[in-house]
Amino acid sequence: MIDVKIEITNGRYLSSIQRDDKEALIEHLKAKEIYERTALIPYPYSEADADWWINTRLEARKNLEREVVFGIRNPDGHLIGAIGAQLEEIGLHHRAEFGYWLAKPYWGQGITTDAVRVFIRYAFSELKLSKLTADVFAFNTASARVLEKNGFQKEGYLRQHYFKDGKFIDAIAYGLLKQDLRS
Repeated sequence: MIDVKIEITNGRYLSSIQRDDKEALIEHLKAKEIYERTALIPYPYSEADADWWINTRLEARKNLEREVVFGIRNPDGHLIGAIGAQLEEIGLHHRAEFGYWLAKPYWGQGITTDAVRVFIRYAFSELKLSKLTADVFAFNTASARVLEKNGFQKEGYLRQHYFKDGKFIDAIAYGLLKQDLRS
């Protein structure tokens, strides 16, 4: 698997996760607000968490013909977030769940909306998918809005779907079909 670089906008781009992303991961994911809005990112985020995730990504790249998880980067190449699909083998399944996070200092600038737009086009063309899905915690209206701006439709309300920090969390299930992709 070779490294991939996909332009987003304003010099920002998606590219493969690298070993030297560790410091940025630890710095950005220490923000509890990111943990509170995601299902799988641990808190507090440790060096061991960063090492595990980076190693998992690098190992997965050896077995896939295309990249499935990207770093979201500033024009200077600094990691400011991540986006990717849960996909074990390209072409095996017609759909995949995907997720994303963005470092808190970059919230509210349209970066995530643009990154999702670029990623879904990549997923449909390069990953051979016909459907993308994403679950959003019901209280995370900003993330829901990102999906809706990109044409995702609400497909269901998932009551007590997640259990985190001793509490049940409702989620909204979103989906986008390749045939519904806006030109």
